[in-house]
Amino acid sequence: MSMSKKTKILHIIPIFATGGAEKLVLQYAKMFDPKKYEVHVASCVEDGELRTEFEKLAHVHIFVGSRTADGGRRAVYARLEKYVEEIKPDIIHTHMLSADWAGFVFRRKYGKNIKWVSTMHNVETATSWWRQMLWKYILKRADKVISVSQKVEDFVLDNFGIQRNKSVVLQNGIELTKWIKVSTDGLFSKKKLRIACVGRFWEQKGHIYLLQACALLGDLEYELHLFGGGPLEENLKKEAQRLGIQQNVVWHGMVSDVERYMADIDIVAQPSLWEGLSLVVMEVMAAGRPVIATPVAGAELIDDTKNGYIVPAKNPQALAEKIHYVSQHREEALRVALPARTYATSHFDIVQNVQSLEGIYSQLKKYE
Repeated sequence: MSMSKKTKILHIIPIFATGGAEKLVLQYAKMFDPKKYEVHVASCVEDGELRTEFEKLAHVHIFVGSRTADGGRRAVYARLEKYVEEIKPDIIHTHMLSADWAGFVFRRKYGKNIKWVSTMHNVETATSWWRQMLWKYILKRADKVISVSQKVEDFVLDNFGIQRNKSVVLQNGIELTKWIKVSTDGLFSKKKLRIACVGRFWEQKGHIYLLQACALLGDLEYELHLFGGGPLEENLKKEAQRLGIQQNVVWHGMVSDVERYMADIDIVAQPSLWEGLSLVVMEVMAAGRPVIATPVAGAELIDDTKNGYIVPAKNPQALAEKIHYVSQHREEALRVALPARTYATSHFDIVQNVQSLEGIYSQLKKYE
């Protein structure tokens, strides 16, 4: 291929939702040089609220696969296959299992004419055995498997039979600038403690345990700000009512610019049950906020009591005690948040991630 010709990249995600994988793809779409790359982004399961953000990028081509609109998953894959035939991508880059299946099918169909890259975003211990078996079957066909953290790569190598020379760790990155701009002047400036949690309302994010923890806060004056939406929203609202804390909870819904609200937040709690490398934890560390996270949410990011706080998963009592502790030791929490921001500034920049990914693409193209 002539060096002057653009490299066509097709990112496939399951849903245009505001999850970590999808937000990372949005960053790639924003940052890849349109003079060098022709970027396509496709959903293979459903449409979603994040599509409007992709549509703002004039140089990015969008394919919306929707099992609702198209008449089932098979119909989506059939349409997507026609799209692939039409655009003839050089590299297909997939994220999550339903997208990985599409990558596997297209890699098998087109052989060496298409390179397939898969990014693994989570340690998938919580997923079903059949999903794990499917990954084990298909990922061996990938040209490169990217893991977003060391613990994810360890899991992939141990469980999916990937050749080590096909595996690489590429740590998640965030758009640092907007988070670094968040002021820390208002931290703990009000008597009422302002707690936030950011993430879709899925089991993975552990919101239920945060609500239960808040019910144990007793006389502590607080507000809980929840940013997100998803299938568990109604259940969580019912749980807040059952616990008698609904008057303390602010449901913000899906918000694309959470950083605008962060100046009015004191601490962020991320009680996730499983993660790969938490973009939310990275973002709020960059925003200079004290973070209370479970071991999986804080892994490879938080050094307990040094730049954040770690509490056991599925343990509302421990989470409530740590929230109380931070509220009573606000000067310490401020000291903890400062190195968190410093560390984020030097380690989390998405620019480094994109440069490394471009290097991976170039190596694959070299061996066509």
